[in-house]
Order: sequence, then structure tokens, then C-alpha cells
Amino acid sequence: MKDLRWLSRNDVVQANLTFTSALDIVEETLRDHGSGAFENPPKIGIHPRPDAFLHAMTAWLPKQRKAGLKWVAGYPSNYEIGLPNISGLLVLNDPDTGFPICVMDAAYPTAIRTAAASAITSKYLSPQHVNTIAVIGAGLQGLCHVKMLSLIHPKAEFRIMDISDDAVYRLAEQARSEATIVRCKDAEAAIRTADVIVTATSRLEEVAFSFRWVKEGSLVLPVHVRGWSQDITTASDLLLADDVEQFKDYIITTGSPYPDISRVLGSVSDVIAGRIAGRVRNIDRIAVFNVGLAMHDIAIGSAILDLAEHQRLGTMVSY
Repeated sequence: MKDLRWLSRNDVVQANLTFTSALDIVEETLRDHGSGAFENPPKIGIHPRPDAFLHAMTAWLPKQRKAGLKWVAGYPSNYEIGLPNISGLLVLNDPDTGFPICVMDAAYPTAIRTAAASAITSKYLSPQHVNTIAVIGAGLQGLCHVKMLSLIHPKAEFRIMDISDDAVYRLAEQARSEATIVRCKDAEAAIRTADVIVTATSRLEEVAFSFRWVKEGSLVLPVHVRGWSQDITTASDLLLADDVEQFKDYIITTGSPYPDISRVLGSVSDVIAGRIAGRVRNIDRIAVFNVGLAMHDIAIGSAILDLAEHQRLGTMVSY
């Protein structure tokens, strides 16, 4: 008989992992990635609907001794029935026996690890002076990106665009203590003046953002692969991914919207490890595709479990 801890979405949020801690965890995990101390095979998935996915993401971090799997779904049309786009479960395993020790709701860990990955990427690859950050999409991802990036660039103004005025208003209310928020009526206006650009929309099948709008010296961080004009992969001065093997596998599996991804030079962890120079000139336009690493999910989830155990959150289940 074994016991595991079940953490609901409320339990996960109540554990109160700080955004500063999440940034530290993601940066540490990227250092593990850069040193090769990890197993993070490309995600596998199924697609019950043309615009949806169910992905299995596994990782092992030997230095941190953390192992597990995330089973995550993305259904952009869920808003039509009052459900969130992203749902899933995160399973953490005892690396010595293989037995599950925790199952938790994965929506919130997914949101904060994604935003933390963008923020750490910006720490190493943004221009010297970041005055303006554009965030396209004012949902949970948009909010988490504002909060994470405000820790890296505390003096920056955030220009937010969303098709819903209400969503922008809610984001501004929730982030007003951390950042200066300005609403933009269209994506082009927000992007043209930004030093860092985050596109945090749901999956887009059509081109919504033109790389020609990106000014010299800016950093582009697409949360989802699609939505940008094809020249993001050919006109950028530096093109990176969070993991090159996974990015190329994902592009091939899902059908690439870009004809040439051969210019992906390496990963963000290569920059952190010093194998790639990163930003060479202030005028360079850099694009980084962070598709999402399971190792970040496992590291963030493990930190949440530690907090939950200390606070005695969740429900113990015998199996």
C-alpha cells in the first residue's frame, strides 16, 4: 500500500509558490539543460480535434532528483462552453521506486513555468534598455507574463492588446501593483514600439503578426508557434528555441507554418552556458520559440509539492 498527495487547483494556488522562486527554479533547470544533466524527450501527443492537442511530457532531473510526467490538453474552443483552454494533470514520481508521490492540477504550474521561461529568456537576450514590453493576449498567460517580466524589467511599461476590452481591464486590475499597464487597440501598434514582444494568444491558424513590425533590437517571444509571418525564421538575426530537438520534432509533427527552420542556432541554455554569444549587437532582432519543457513542469511542481506538504494541503490517497 502506497500513499500519494492529490492537490486540486485551489491547493496548488494556495501553496503560494512566489514568482521570484519560479524564476530561480526555471533558471536553475535551464542550467541543468545546458550541462546535459536531464532527460526530456520530445513531447508526444494526439489531436482529437484539428485545433486541439493532448500531450504527454516526461522529464528526469538527476541533479535535483526529480522525475515525473505532465498530461496536458489544449482546447482553444473551450471558452465557448465556459471552460479554460489549458487543463491537465502533473504526476511526480519517487525516483528510487518509481511510485507516484503526488498528482496535481497542472493548469497553474503550466502558466507560471511558461511565463518564467520567457522572463529568463528576456534576462539573457533582451536589449540593454527595456522601456516597453508588448503583451498580445490578456488571459492567464498574459497576466503571468506581465508579472514575471516586471520582475526582470521593473521600470518597463506594458502595452497590452486583446480582442476583449474586459480581459485587458481584468489584467490591469490584477497587475496594477506590479506594472504600469497601457491598453493598445491593435497588435501592430503595440509591437512596433516594443523592446520585448510576447504573443500569448491561443493557437492561431492564420498570420496575425508581421515580423516587419518588429523594430531593431527587439526580442520576440511567441508563446505558441503559430501566428507570426514566415520571415520570423528567416529575417531574425538570431533564432533560438528552448530545446532544438523538441522544437524541430514539434514543427514536423504538427505541420510547420514556416518553410525553413534550419536557422535555429541553439537553445536558451546554450546562451546561459556561454556556448552561444546571444545578443551580439543592440540592433539585433532575436526570436525565441519556447515550446515548453517538461523539466520545468517537474521542477515547478516539485516546489509546489514541498510547500503543500509543509502547509498540509491536499488530500492523501492510498493505492
